[in-house]
Amino acid sequence: MAPSYTPETRQDRITNRWVAFAPSRSDRPKHTEAESASSPPSEDPPVEGCPFCPGHEAMLPSVIWEKPQEAPPGWTTRVVPNKYAALAPDQNGAPRSGTLYRTRASRGRQEVIIDTPRHHQPLAHMSVAQVDAVLETYLQRYHAIRSADEELIPALFRNHGARAGASIPHPHSQLIAPNFRPPQIEREERAARARYEELGACPYCVMIENELDTEDRLVWTNEAFVVFVPFAAEVPYEMWILPRTHDPEFGRLAAEDRTALAQALRAVLQRLHQCLNDPDYNFFVRTALDYDTSQAHLHWSLRIRPRTTVQAGYEVGTGQRINPSIPERDAAVLRRPDGGTDDNPA
Repeated sequence: MAPSYTPETRQDRITNRWVAFAPSRSDRPKHTEAESASSPPSEDPPVEGCPFCPGHEAMLPSVIWEKPQEAPPGWTTRVVPNKYAALAPDQNGAPRSGTLYRTRASRGRQEVIIDTPRHHQPLAHMSVAQVDAVLETYLQRYHAIRSADEELIPALFRNHGARAGASIPHPHSQLIAPNFRPPQIEREERAARARYEELGACPYCVMIENELDTEDRLVWTNEAFVVFVPFAAEVPYEMWILPRTHDPEFGRLAAEDRTALAQALRAVLQRLHQCLNDPDYNFFVRTALDYDTSQAHLHWSLRIRPRTTVQAGYEVGTGQRINPSIPERDAAVLRRPDGGTDDNPA
């Protein structure tokens, strides 16, 4: 018999956010075999009008970098400037202030990482080697920007589907690197330091130990990574992927661990596809703001947020999230690719 869950409000002691949970609002998603079994066509010719497809290079501003391969079209991932960037590398100037308002030049970099030459091949349908190539590209661009300009703070993320903000369906990721420290990440780092001083240990490492011990919210593991639904997940089926080894900096990911991350990411994206019928989602890399740091209270992660709900008036007006599910139930669903429940993690 499936466990019953009652409404409650939880606080994430690292982010310091409170989330209200209303598990009676929605039923567990129904698995649909036809949709979950779908896969990209074996032949995937370029799509007319898509600037990211091979042969359409004239539609691109330029190509910054690409990972070559012997087979046509000669590349497996490609990096291009964002044609509609909100930041520009040549912008400069001190902030200007008035009585109420302040302005500054929008300096930074915006790049698009084309995940694959194939228009109809999302990450969930890629091989581990292909996902590994995407992660290798993330690292290449991350290091290139941080090494070239110490003021820029790169943020790596991926939008899958229109509800998640993807304006072009061809699989791609993005990198945005502004010349300021994002306030939300600064707040989380301060809160993590406070928890470190309280616990005497990295709070993320303590979190990993707890999730492995209880297994209530655990989704997937391998020798290098742990995947779980966070205790105070802001949205249904949110997942965090954390390395078992403490490290605050994504940029130090070794090649063998990068492959293990590719295995973890591919596995859980497949589960989203199979259990939730390929929902729109965002994922992002959360890494230390300071480059090549060894902070004891920080621990990098990759966080996945499906777009299965919409913020309504109370959430917009107060800033408090209401999650219409409960993390333990979500994890039980995600542990079973067929959409059923299983009390033991895979």
